[in-house]
Amino acid sequence: MRLAQLALMLVLALLLATPAVAGRAEDALKQEGDRWNAAYSAGDWTALRALYADDAWLMTNKAPVAKGPDAIIAYLRRFSGRGSVVKFRFEPEDVMASRPFGVVVARYWMTAQLPGEAAPVRVAGRSMLIYKWQGSGLDAGWKLWRDMDNMAPDVPAE
Repeated sequence: MRLAQLALMLVLALLLATPAVAGRAEDALKQEGDRWNAAYSAGDWTALRALYADDAWLMTNKAPVAKGPDAIIAYLRRFSGRGSVVKFRFEPEDVMASRPFGVVVARYWMTAQLPGEAAPVRVAGRSMLIYKWQGSGLDAGWKLWRDMDNMAPDVPAE
C-alpha cells in the first residue's frame, strides 16, 4: 500500500510540475525574440548568426527562401549595407515549447529609413518562428530553425 501511495504521489508531482517547466521553456522562447532584436539592432551579425540552426530557413514576403545562417544574414544585412536604419518590434501572440521544437507566432512591425528617402518604409505582419532544441549540456539551447513572415491585414503598420 505504501508503494502505491508513493507512486501516486510521484505521478501527481510530475503532472503538477509539467506546466511550470513548459512555462519556463515558453518564456525562454519569448526571450529569443528579444535576443534577435538586440543583435539585429546593434548590427552584431556574429551574435545574430549564432541564433540560427545550421539548417535554418528564412521565408519572407515576396522573397526567395534564404537557406542557412550565412544566406539569412546576407539577406538581413541588405538594408544596413546601404546605410539604412531599420527597427523591428515583436509581440508574441502564441508560444508553445515542447522539445525538440518550439513555436512562436508573433506580430511584427518594421520601419526602415532608407538613405535619400523622406518617408520611412513601414511594414507589419505576422511571423511564425519554429525553434529547434540543439546541443547538449551547457551548450544546449533553442536555435531558430524556420522563420516565415507575411503581411497581415489585421496588423496595421505604425
